[in-house]
Amino acid sequence: MCSVLTHPVVPIALFTVFPQEALSPAVLLVGAACSVVPDLDVIGRQFGIRSNHMLGHRGLTHSIAFAAVLGAILTYTLFRSSHADPWVVSLFLFVSTLSHALLDMLTNGGQGVALWAPFSNVRYFFPWRPIEVSPIGVRRFFSRRGGQIMRSEIRWVWLPSAGIYFLGNVVRWYG
Repeated sequence: MCSVLTHPVVPIALFTVFPQEALSPAVLLVGAACSVVPDLDVIGRQFGIRSNHMLGHRGLTHSIAFAAVLGAILTYTLFRSSHADPWVVSLFLFVSTLSHALLDMLTNGGQGVALWAPFSNVRYFFPWRPIEVSPIGVRRFFSRRGGQIMRSEIRWVWLPSAGIYFLGNVVRWYG
Protein backbone atom coordinates (compact mmCIF):
# COMPACT_ATOMS: atom_id res chain seq x y z
CA MET A 1 0.00 0.00 0.00
CA CYS A 2 0.96 3.61 -0.29
CA SER A 3 1.24 5.58 2.92
CA VAL A 4 -1.66 7.40 4.53
CA LEU A 5 0.13 10.63 3.57
CA THR A 6 0.07 9.82 -0.13
CA HIS A 7 -3.42 8.48 -0.80
CA PRO A 8 -5.16 11.90 -0.40
CA VAL A 9 -2.83 13.48 -2.97
CA VAL A 10 -4.80 11.91 -5.82
CA PRO A 11 -8.24 13.36 -4.92
CA ILE A 12 -6.62 16.76 -4.36
CA ALA A 13 -5.20 16.64 -7.89
CA LEU A 14 -8.39 15.27 -9.44
CA PHE A 15 -10.47 17.96 -7.75
CA THR A 16 -9.08 20.45 -10.29
CA VAL A 17 -10.37 18.49 -13.31
CA PHE A 18 -13.94 18.10 -12.06
CA PRO A 19 -16.55 20.83 -12.68
CA GLN A 20 -15.88 23.37 -9.93
CA GLU A 21 -19.51 24.42 -9.64
CA ALA A 22 -20.37 20.84 -8.61
CA LEU A 23 -17.73 20.45 -5.92
CA SER A 24 -16.93 22.28 -2.71
CA PRO A 25 -14.10 22.21 -0.18
CA ALA A 26 -16.30 19.89 1.92
CA VAL A 27 -16.53 17.43 -0.99
CA LEU A 28 -12.75 17.59 -1.39
CA LEU A 29 -12.27 16.86 2.32
CA VAL A 30 -14.62 13.87 2.14
CA GLY A 31 -12.86 12.68 -1.04
CA ALA A 32 -9.50 12.84 0.72
CA ALA A 33 -10.94 10.79 3.58
CA CYS A 34 -12.41 8.31 1.08
CA SER A 35 -8.94 7.76 -0.35
CA VAL A 36 -7.75 6.47 3.04
CA VAL A 37 -10.87 4.58 4.22
CA PRO A 38 -10.06 1.29 2.40
CA ASP A 39 -7.13 0.65 4.74
CA LEU A 40 -9.46 0.43 7.71
CA ASP A 41 -9.60 -3.25 6.76
CA VAL A 42 -6.35 -3.75 8.68
CA ILE A 43 -8.50 -3.73 11.83
CA GLY A 44 -9.50 -7.26 10.83
CA ARG A 45 -6.05 -8.48 11.83
CA GLN A 46 -7.00 -7.84 15.46
CA PHE A 47 -9.86 -10.30 14.98
CA GLY A 48 -7.83 -12.99 13.23
CA ILE A 49 -8.91 -12.15 9.68
CA ARG A 50 -6.08 -13.08 7.33
CA SER A 51 -5.02 -10.86 4.46
CA ASN A 52 -6.16 -13.36 1.81
CA HIS A 53 -9.74 -13.38 3.19
CA MET A 54 -12.34 -11.24 1.35
CA LEU A 55 -12.62 -9.08 4.49
CA GLY A 56 -8.84 -9.02 4.95
CA HIS A 57 -6.39 -6.34 3.90
CA ARG A 58 -6.85 -5.27 0.26
CA GLY A 59 -10.08 -7.24 0.10
CA LEU A 60 -13.65 -5.94 -0.09
CA THR A 61 -12.81 -2.38 0.99
CA HIS A 62 -10.45 -2.09 -1.98
CA SER A 63 -13.06 -3.13 -4.56
CA ILE A 64 -14.90 -1.23 -7.27
CA ALA A 65 -18.20 -2.18 -5.63
CA PHE A 66 -17.11 -0.74 -2.26
CA ALA A 67 -15.99 2.50 -3.91
CA ALA A 68 -19.32 2.84 -5.73
CA VAL A 69 -21.42 2.12 -2.65
CA LEU A 70 -19.37 4.40 -0.39
CA GLY A 71 -19.53 7.24 -2.91
CA ALA A 72 -23.29 6.89 -3.29
CA ILE A 73 -23.98 6.64 0.45
CA LEU A 74 -21.81 9.63 1.30
CA THR A 75 -23.32 11.70 -1.48
CA TYR A 76 -26.83 10.90 -0.27
CA THR A 77 -26.14 11.39 3.44
CA LEU A 78 -23.79 14.39 3.34
CA PHE A 79 -24.53 16.30 0.14
CA ARG A 80 -28.15 15.63 -0.87
CA SER A 81 -29.30 19.09 0.27
CA SER A 82 -26.40 20.90 -1.39
CA HIS A 83 -26.77 22.64 -4.73
CA ALA A 84 -24.09 20.43 -6.26
CA ASP A 85 -24.87 17.89 -8.96
CA PRO A 86 -25.15 14.62 -6.99
CA TRP A 87 -23.85 12.58 -9.94
CA VAL A 88 -20.64 14.61 -10.09
CA VAL A 89 -20.19 14.46 -6.30
CA SER A 90 -20.79 10.72 -6.28
CA LEU A 91 -18.38 10.20 -9.19
CA PHE A 92 -15.70 12.26 -7.43
CA LEU A 93 -16.10 10.26 -4.20
CA PHE A 94 -16.11 6.98 -6.15
CA VAL A 95 -12.89 7.88 -8.00
CA SER A 96 -11.30 9.15 -4.77
CA THR A 97 -12.05 5.84 -3.03
CA LEU A 98 -11.04 3.69 -6.01
CA SER A 99 -7.76 5.57 -6.38
CA HIS A 100 -6.62 3.81 -3.21
CA ALA A 101 -6.96 0.36 -4.77
CA LEU A 102 -5.36 1.47 -8.02
CA LEU A 103 -2.34 2.89 -6.21
CA ASP A 104 -2.04 -0.31 -4.17
CA MET A 105 -2.02 -2.27 -7.43
CA LEU A 106 1.09 -0.28 -8.40
CA THR A 107 3.03 -1.29 -5.28
CA ASN A 108 5.70 -3.98 -5.19
CA GLY A 109 4.40 -5.91 -2.18
CA GLY A 110 1.42 -7.57 -0.60
CA GLN A 111 -1.03 -10.08 -2.01
CA GLY A 112 -2.74 -7.90 -4.58
CA VAL A 113 -6.13 -6.18 -4.59
CA ALA A 114 -9.54 -7.90 -4.71
CA LEU A 115 -10.81 -5.40 -7.27
CA TRP A 116 -13.93 -7.41 -8.12
CA ALA A 117 -14.99 -8.29 -4.54
CA PRO A 118 -17.55 -9.37 -3.40
CA PHE A 119 -17.98 -11.27 -6.68
CA SER A 120 -14.42 -12.61 -6.70
CA ASN A 121 -11.58 -12.68 -4.20
CA VAL A 122 -8.91 -12.97 -6.92
CA ARG A 123 -6.16 -10.46 -6.17
CA TYR A 124 -4.66 -8.24 -8.86
CA PHE A 125 -1.58 -6.10 -9.41
CA PHE A 126 -0.71 -4.01 -12.44
CA PRO A 127 2.06 -5.57 -14.54
CA TRP A 128 4.23 -2.53 -13.76
CA ARG A 129 4.68 -1.95 -10.02
CA PRO A 130 7.12 0.92 -9.37
CA ILE A 131 5.86 2.10 -5.94
CA GLU A 132 7.61 0.78 -2.84
CA VAL A 133 5.07 -0.85 -0.55
CA SER A 134 4.59 0.93 2.77
CA PRO A 135 4.64 -1.08 5.99
CA ILE A 136 1.53 -1.29 8.14
CA GLY A 137 2.19 0.60 11.33
CA VAL A 138 3.62 3.99 12.17
CA ARG A 139 6.77 2.81 13.95
CA ARG A 140 8.10 0.90 10.94
CA PHE A 141 7.38 3.85 8.66
CA PHE A 142 9.76 6.16 10.54
CA SER A 143 12.92 4.34 9.59
CA ARG A 144 15.44 4.27 6.77
CA ARG A 145 12.94 2.16 4.82
CA GLY A 146 10.33 4.87 5.39
CA GLY A 147 12.58 7.37 3.64
CA GLN A 148 12.86 5.04 0.63
CA ILE A 149 9.09 4.67 0.56
CA MET A 150 8.48 8.43 0.64
CA ARG A 151 11.00 9.00 -2.18
CA SER A 152 9.19 6.38 -4.24
CA GLU A 153 5.77 7.88 -3.50
CA ILE A 154 6.96 11.39 -4.31
CA ARG A 155 8.33 10.19 -7.64
CA TRP A 156 5.41 8.01 -8.71
CA VAL A 157 2.40 9.69 -7.06
CA TRP A 158 3.09 13.20 -5.76
CA LEU A 159 4.88 14.54 -8.86
CA PRO A 160 2.34 13.19 -11.40
CA SER A 161 -0.48 14.43 -9.15
CA ALA A 162 1.15 17.87 -8.96
CA GLY A 163 1.23 17.88 -12.76
CA ILE A 164 -2.48 17.05 -12.95
CA TYR A 165 -3.22 19.69 -10.31
CA PHE A 166 -1.25 22.31 -12.22
CA LEU A 167 -2.78 21.45 -15.61
CA GLY A 168 -6.29 21.32 -14.12
CA ASN A 169 -5.84 24.82 -12.71
CA VAL A 170 -4.37 26.14 -15.96
CA VAL A 171 -7.34 24.80 -17.94
CA ARG A 172 -9.77 26.23 -15.37
CA TRP A 173 -8.11 29.67 -15.39
CA TYR A 174 -7.72 29.96 -19.16
CA GLY A 175 -10.51 27.64 -20.36
